[in-house]
Amino acid sequence: MGCMNAAAWQGPPRNVLGHPARIQQFVARSDHAIVALQHAIAFPEGCRLGLQVAVRRGVMDSASWSRLVDDYKLADPNFVPDDADLKFGVHFPDGTRATAVGNAFRGWAHPTDRPQAPMLVETGSTSSSSDQIYESERQLWLWPLPPPVQFEFVIEWRRLGIDTTLAPLNGTAIVQAAAQAQPYWP
Repeated sequence: MGCMNAAAWQGPPRNVLGHPARIQQFVARSDHAIVALQHAIAFPEGCRLGLQVAVRRGVMDSASWSRLVDDYKLADPNFVPDDADLKFGVHFPDGTRATAVGNAFRGWAHPTDRPQAPMLVETGSTSSSSDQIYESERQLWLWPLPPPVQFEFVIEWRRLGIDTTLAPLNGTAIVQAAAQAQPYWP
């Protein structure tokens, strides 16, 4: 694998073409929301998890809908979710865990200040909304690569009726995909 990149925990490398590991599964559904994992793009030092989030307004009043959409559209780097907000995490068989809470936009840190592994960092999102639906594609960076065993992706979004929910992920497929990632230049 060669020398480890000192900034690898902050996000995907900019000079490597990652390789996909297909996931395509619904993680959670409620009357108002869905969260689905679409794929993992694997790199030598971690993987980017691609998620689809959709919320439908239903009978939610206008003020509640506006607050909900504004909270997620603004992508405030200092936003700290409360107990009812959307949260992501991973749980490995050896008991180690990582959560994206408090780790968003960690690019400000010095690259040599490596945190304790594992790390889960939200690295970006795009969204659109109307008066009836909100949709978002979100990117999470998991560092380092998961072990080559099944592990769990964890979400919780109690505000929209989703209690702690676990979805199994195939760490072996992600590690195998990482072996196929290619540098832009030799």
